Amino acid sequence: MQEFNLEHQYQLYLERMALSESTMHPQQKIQLRQTFFGASGQMLILLRDELSKLEEEKAMKTLQDLINQVGNFFLAETKKMN
Repeated sequence: MQEFNLEHQYQLYLERMALSESTMHPQQKIQLRQTFFGASGQMLILLRDELSKLEEEKAMKTLQDLINQVGNFFLAETKKMN
């Protein structure tokens, strides 16, 4: 299942961020891939080790809060650029 393939998710991330590896400096490409896979790994560990301990309703609220934190981060970053 492609949606559970991290390389596929990385490519989707690049699309969402309007980035293309072909236009990146080689070091930027390496660092971005390392950051994406490192952050993905950290989140998977968080979900496996911590979120899974919570009752379902609390887990869903916590997951939504994490999603909101990411959204708020990108909104703040966008405002900094304007």
